[in-house]
Amino acid sequence: MQESAELRDVTALAVPRVGRVEKTGNPTLPYRLLDADGTEVAAVSEFLRDMLANDDSPTSLRSYAYELLAWFRFLRAVEVAWDRAGRAEARDFALWLKTVKKPPRPRRPDTPPPGSINPVTGKRYIGENYAPRTRRHARAVVRSFYEYHRDMHGRPLLNPFPNAKRVDDRDFRLCR
Repeated sequence: MQESAELRDVTALAVPRVGRVEKTGNPTLPYRLLDADGTEVAAVSEFLRDMLANDDSPTSLRSYAYELLAWFRFLRAVEVAWDRAGRAEARDFALWLKTVKKPPRPRRPDTPPPGSINPVTGKRYIGENYAPRTRRHARAVVRSFYEYHRDMHGRPLLNPFPNAKRVDDRDFRLCR
């Protein structure tokens, strides 16, 4: 199956900060994702309930809900329904996460600029963009969301985020 590979300029993409993650106070669903209209996203709630049933912690559910919020915001910006997203959307989401700046947080006036080096420890302060680890986590969360729905409902047929095909050095050393 060949999908159209529409090229998007992700650097010019305006992803609105709509929707939110809400703490519920409900022990069977501690967090839920609300869309731009304030409506619960049922597909995400079902996924989070399953995670909780599999002994994932409420803090993990919160983390996953925020990653899915970013994905749903992105899909809204590119006007693609979550169950219609393909590899092009996955690619563009990954590129968008790589280029977009994180939302600014309140900072004290004497705080060093993001990404600068601490003169005492030599470590870098948190930067303005999402770190590779954060981007990998986002892709893994969205991939598991789609795998859950494929396993439970047989749809969507395509997971936009396939398993990584990259062989790292550790795997290579084991093959020798």
